[in-house]
Amino acid sequence: MSKQQVKIIWPFPKGEKAELIWIGEPFREDHKIMIYAYFRTHGRTEKILMDWGTLPCLAIQHFYTDGIITTSHPPQGVREVDITIYPNVVKFYEKPWKIRGNDDPAISRSFVFSFDGKNVILPVIEAFRSILAPNGFLLYRLFESNSFPQFFTETYEPNKIHFSFSTLYELKYSRIEFIYQLVWLLTNHDLRQVYENIAFNWLQEKTLKFEWSFTQPITITARIKEKNNTCTVLQIVNVKNKHIPYQHISISHPKIQDREKSNEAKKYTYRSINKKDDEEGLTIDEQVDGSTEDFDLAQMNQLKHEYTSVPKIERIKSNTSKQRTREDESTKKYFGSNDSNRSTADTGGQKLARGLEHQMLHEIQAQGELQDFINVLKIMEQHPQVQTIRAIIHALPEGVGQRKFTRLNDGVTKRRYVIAEISLMNGKQFNIVEIERENRSLSMLILSSPTIHNWKSIYHCLFMNLVNDNGTWTSKTLNS
Repeated sequence: MSKQQVKIIWPFPKGEKAELIWIGEPFREDHKIMIYAYFRTHGRTEKILMDWGTLPCLAIQHFYTDGIITTSHPPQGVREVDITIYPNVVKFYEKPWKIRGNDDPAISRSFVFSFDGKNVILPVIEAFRSILAPNGFLLYRLFESNSFPQFFTETYEPNKIHFSFSTLYELKYSRIEFIYQLVWLLTNHDLRQVYENIAFNWLQEKTLKFEWSFTQPITITARIKEKNNTCTVLQIVNVKNKHIPYQHISISHPKIQDREKSNEAKKYTYRSINKKDDEEGLTIDEQVDGSTEDFDLAQMNQLKHEYTSVPKIERIKSNTSKQRTREDESTKKYFGSNDSNRSTADTGGQKLARGLEHQMLHEIQAQGELQDFINVLKIMEQHPQVQTIRAIIHALPEGVGQRKFTRLNDGVTKRRYVIAEISLMNGKQFNIVEIERENRSLSMLILSSPTIHNWKSIYHCLFMNLVNDNGTWTSKTLNS
């Protein structure tokens, strides 16, 4: 668990405790999944817009101070108990709900069952947060139908399972706790079936819910609040006796590599011009489009998982990469600001720029047909099914010998191209290639592949062949 404080913009006075009284329905806004969290203190209720990925740090009826969401305090009278949820005894209930101090419409959805002679109420949102999707990757896949094949393929052998991850699957999710949760979810058929049906309901009804159709008991340690003969689960802190029906797990990922030190100079370095002290913590900013690669709020949750057996995990390394340790006069240096702002949105938005390859659309200035193309992309970026659009703009390579196509009609200005890498909400990606034409007849290319993830070499071959063929997309060019 990270020791850094994570904060949100806080509407209450410093030092004043506020109770989280309600977590709203997830909804889509500006290409992202969002929620409203409602906090209350001294008769005043404030609703705060948050990314869906912030959910692991939210505990209902717990108290928060100064916007620090990585630390919360339970209300008085709460105790922790072990509860076993048996199949076929759980019923789903929903009813209209009144949020104290706010007129927003709300629906309460809960699972109700009996345990140890008492009625237990388990909010549906807590079952999502703690049992089915306790990390950012699984939280966001809840809204996507059949998206797992975009991230990995599974291979089963007697007593062994292998995951071959694509580059879309972030390397940070290859840590042991994430792999165990993923394998537990996918190798227990009842769990997997429930999880994969959720997206269908969401797409049809825009409501996040499920029926408790599990075939196995689930044991939890929960913070509960008792009234009369009813116990309300405020927070699950431990999920116990999780069974993985395999003893061996192997994983491969393009970034799992052997590293060998090299005396070669670094090609580029990135340096912060205003690095802040870690003690200041991180600030959650829902205006940021996507999460950074080194940040996952789910790690800050107190939730624990216990397994009946601990399978061995083997990490299969794909190849060897060089670890450059020195700089020289040829090393390009890029400088950027580090304002400690982060987002818990799904990966794919404004990531930290490592160099000048990708640019945001509003930053690109072009002329003629290229600017028209950028304007079309800006309109496309607003479509609800488009997650992100990242653009690359550059000049064509020189090619072999003297090639007129590399220059515009003035013979001096280099001809440029734009590549738009478009990611959709369903996990698919396609790339559009547009060339500066200047009265030439040249088709736009749309590229897509379920297996290719390293497009750089393909772009290079396409442009070199285009230049060498004097600005013509030939069948030889495309087939190669």
